[in-house]
Amino acid sequence: MKKALPILLKLAVTTGLLVWIFCEHRFTESILPHLQALGLNWAWLPAGLTAVGLSIGLAALRWQVLLRGQGQQVPTSEVLRVTAVSHFFNITSVGVVGGDAYRVLALMQRPGLRQMPIVASVMLDHLVGMIGVAGLFLSCRSVYEGRLQLMGAEVRKLVEGFEMFMTGSLVFLVLSVISFTPRLYHWGEGKWPWMLGYPPLKDFVTACDALRRNWRGSLVAGGLSVLLFLTHFTCFYCAVHAVGGRAPLRDVLAAMPIVDALAGLPLSVSGLGVREKTFETLMHGLTGLPEATAVSASLLGWLMGVTWGLLGGLLFLRGSAREKPATAIVRKH
Repeated sequence: MKKALPILLKLAVTTGLLVWIFCEHRFTESILPHLQALGLNWAWLPAGLTAVGLSIGLAALRWQVLLRGQGQQVPTSEVLRVTAVSHFFNITSVGVVGGDAYRVLALMQRPGLRQMPIVASVMLDHLVGMIGVAGLFLSCRSVYEGRLQLMGAEVRKLVEGFEMFMTGSLVFLVLSVISFTPRLYHWGEGKWPWMLGYPPLKDFVTACDALRRNWRGSLVAGGLSVLLFLTHFTCFYCAVHAVGGRAPLRDVLAAMPIVDALAGLPLSVSGLGVREKTFETLMHGLTGLPEATAVSASLLGWLMGVTWGLLGGLLFLRGSAREKPATAIVRKH
């Protein structure tokens, strides 16, 4: 029962938020007509789907760069496959096991690869991801200048809170890079050997020090992060136009880091409800986009991601089907 409680809570939050949003905006009268506008603005749909596909491809390339920094050589095709399948688990998972767990488990099955470097590469993947989000947000931060005072208190709190979060994240990233250095860790181990002398922890810190040792690869990964989030957020710009709305790309890029960060919190299933309410609040405050239009665009942007997630699910099923005969042969012999 204890294990099921977090899942039930997430389902309850998701259901409650969606019911609230749909009732507030009268789903059949306001939101559904915007989604039906796809027939008139259909060209934006393949553009958005392409943007999502590019973001998944860039995510795979970024992870591959970090894997190589750990000395783990994985074919590009395999990294792409595992990344696509992990996208499926990120979207469908309601528990604590999601795409990251799948990435680690999938590569551990390949001969010659080691668990600790793989785990470190996944963690560093998230750290480097902060660079991309921070880069895009700070580049578009001027969008809010002069507008915050005209917006509601909730928008100001969102923007100011996210600025603090981004600042803290970047400070944490810098401190992490410094803390992972062998010299500083050796000094700390001498002070607190009971804690820092633990061998698995030492191995993990050594693996994470690749962010500093392989600084060229880290810079490449940071650049890929910026491109990754640029394409991912562009999907929602396409979604706005697909449902008949209008909003400047720069304003969407300024809002989406905040939307994406809140949707990533483990509050609801796949960020549903949280994403829609945050996108509605920010886009209406920034551009005057009608609230029902913003909700419709957010739902469509999520559905574009689901489309690629289902493709990852098919790859997962196909891989599982291939593994079963092989496993049966091994057991037979």
